Amino acid sequence: MIASAEQLELLVDALRVTSAGGNRFRGPTAARKLPRLFGGQVLAQAVMAAGATVPEDRYPHSLHTLFLRGGDPHTPVTYQVTILRDGRSYSARTVVATQGEDVLATLQLSFATEQEGPEHQWSAPLPPTAPEELLPLHERLESESAVLPPWWSQPHPFDVRFLEHPEALAAAGTRSPEQRFWVRAAAGVPDEPLLHTALLAYVSDLTLLDPALMPHGRSWYGNRVIAGASIDHAMWFHRRFSMNDWMLCRQTSPIATGGRCLCTCDFTTEAGARIASATQEGVLREP
Repeated sequence: MIASAEQLELLVDALRVTSAGGNRFRGPTAARKLPRLFGGQVLAQAVMAAGATVPEDRYPHSLHTLFLRGGDPHTPVTYQVTILRDGRSYSARTVVATQGEDVLATLQLSFATEQEGPEHQWSAPLPPTAPEELLPLHERLESESAVLPPWWSQPHPFDVRFLEHPEALAAAGTRSPEQRFWVRAAAGVPDEPLLHTALLAYVSDLTLLDPALMPHGRSWYGNRVIAGASIDHAMWFHRRFSMNDWMLCRQTSPIATGGRCLCTCDFTTEAGARIASATQEGVLREP
């Protein structure tokens, strides 16, 4: 997972959905392919598709997603956008993502104009370790590279630096259900707010279920493997931001029961401003 400007450019290209008429959009396949279509790609392309139908002065503030089935990473995705409402300040959209006759996901997104009102924020203190002081992810995982899937060694569009070791990937160490990492784009992203929002939606799905494995000493790929998948994903965007800047992602899993786990995260700038929050539910099953 070496941070790659080329991979970032290819990802941005994949997020450039094209109109197919009638508020229908086509999302191209991504250059970096996983064994099944990455849910974060669906989130990001849906943001771009819905955003293409709203007034220019409105930006996403929330999305709510149901993942219904896995997709084929080699097949383009079609996004049908339904305009639910355009009010004075808010616009609501529904998006249905399909491959052929198969519905992969349904999403509801809301967009808003910039407004003023009471403000407050409560967040845990930022860690004292700066992102530049931490190992890039490919160095952090060097000792476990032999047990990771081949696609893990491919260049990545983001620079990801964990504060603690990402136990859930392969090591399967046991600890409290939380992890933290710094992340930013591998190279400069154009000044397009909708694109930055889509990229953050992509990032939000990378490792959000990981903390649910940590109390149980399980991993996705290495020791004591367990299987999992996302069921739904909700996200809220609080402030304008740039993926060109470092942001801290803090992830926790408050509960796992009934074969499902709940995980949450927030994204905070180096200056301490909270810019986004996300919650995801997933299934955990013995392979």
